[in-house]
Amino acid sequence: MQPANSPDEILRSLTEGIARRVADEKRPAHALRSVVSMIDNDEAELAVDDLARAIEYYRVPILRAEYDQLLEVATRLDSLDSLRETDIAQFVRE
Repeated sequence: MQPANSPDEILRSLTEGIARRVADEKRPAHALRSVVSMIDNDEAELAVDDLARAIEYYRVPILRAEYDQLLEVATRLDSLDSLRETDIAQFVRE
């Protein structure tokens, strides 16, 4: 088990929170469950990329605090390229 403030745990919590919000939408919810599976399999760097791509592809609205957490995790995992390649900032809601 990872420490509560590890990038993996932050990313898992973040992804699960977004998944709960879109639970009524089958396709994005399924994609987000796949991201959680990646995290559980110690593939957090890939999970950052998949999360960003799922947000972009399914046009999932994210909260400012979630976006900030995602930036923090991507920075800690040296995965900022994943966020630069997508334009998920456009989906941030206050």
